[in-house]
Amino acid sequence: MESVYLVGFMGCGKSTVGKELARRMNKKFIDLDEEIVIQTGKSIPELFNEYGESGFRDFETQILRNVSGKKSVISTGGGIILRDENICCMKESGNIIYLETSIDVIFDRIHLDSNRPNAVNRTLEELTVLFQSREAQYKKADFKISTNNLTPIEIAMEIIDCLNYSKGGDSRNK
Repeated sequence: MESVYLVGFMGCGKSTVGKELARRMNKKFIDLDEEIVIQTGKSIPELFNEYGESGFRDFETQILRNVSGKKSVISTGGGIILRDENICCMKESGNIIYLETSIDVIFDRIHLDSNRPNAVNRTLEELTVLFQSREAQYKKADFKISTNNLTPIEIAMEIIDCLNYSKGGDSRNK
């Protein structure tokens, strides 16, 4: 049984869907951002302030490596895909699921969230530019699930269907 990695832009529902998916698959759920906070003893904004985004990404990569063999459902941070080594690590130990969500929905969810250093107080246009700069990396996932108009339970069931379908030998990417 492999790990399942949920990727996508911040605010797309990775943690919410991940908890539901883990419950339905009878796997442990790991929120990578929570693991970073636990292991460093600092909040994500504190890490960004103290080490910059690059330093934060170093912590993220190391902790991803630490949890990659645990055969769990793992929700990742929105920028995990910025490093190809992270994508390789996830592909080697499981399946990557891209939760595709419209930027308008994401903006409504996150633009005032002070726990998201790359989003707080940004305009829709600024977040759109950031989203577009990452989109090609998200599309390297094994599967893409469009989350628009779906509940977390429906998204979890779509993921399970994709994973079960792929075991039959077909790679149903996108």
